[in-house]
Amino acid sequence: MRLWRGARGSRWPTYREFERAGLKRLRDMVTRQGGARRWAKEMGVRHVEHRPGYTPKWTEERIRDDLRNYLGGHVQWPSRQQFEHDGRTALRNAVNRTGGPARWAAEFDLSLSSRRSGLRRGWTPEAIERELGRLVGKNTTWPPRRQFERAGLASMLTAIYRFEGAEYWATRMHLQRRPRFSKPRKATWTSERIRADLAEFCIGRATWPTEREFIDAGRQSLYRAASRSGGVAVWAAELGLARGRKRRNN
Repeated sequence: MRLWRGARGSRWPTYREFERAGLKRLRDMVTRQGGARRWAKEMGVRHVEHRPGYTPKWTEERIRDDLRNYLGGHVQWPSRQQFEHDGRTALRNAVNRTGGPARWAAEFDLSLSSRRSGLRRGWTPEAIERELGRLVGKNTTWPPRRQFERAGLASMLTAIYRFEGAEYWATRMHLQRRPRFSKPRKATWTSERIRADLAEFCIGRATWPTEREFIDAGRQSLYRAASRSGGVAVWAAELGLARGRKRRNN
């Protein structure tokens, strides 16, 4: 623990930081033997409470503020790899959902690299808008992939996906996108998803729900996921919830 203290400084590390350092078992032992608050006090480091709640929504205002802080000093729009390297993957994904790099780069007066964007093939935004308009004609729905291919515009479709995304161009061209009827993939129970779902389920609670309460609420899969990923004791401590004592049969 002294070595860990030296590595972290004066702040008690988060559960995720324990995981990334390969010290998940150590963090679980901390939970079982008094909890993070006790060990932070014993080691003389600051313990920050992480209250349960919803993950902040990526509104345009939040995206704009985060980009303003992140892009300071940049003269060119960073690549996706750079966003990910800087730990800003969620921000980059939010950019993609709200117009794509072209829209936000223009707002911050930054140039876009032609790498991996389709620009090397000559597919500028103006060229895409012109050819896409010719392709759809008077139609009001987004054309399927085979229509792009038959028109010899497969490279343009690739540029659309890499540049701003089909959703952006459909909105820009006032086209409706056909709903997908394929069966959705089953969502993976990541630590982030477990934490967010538990926080929502446990709002207003002071104690950890019983397994029966999870089942009655139709959240048995959430209970199982929490049990497999760290265990009930870990997540109860993470959310700051007390655990009820099991009744013993006489």
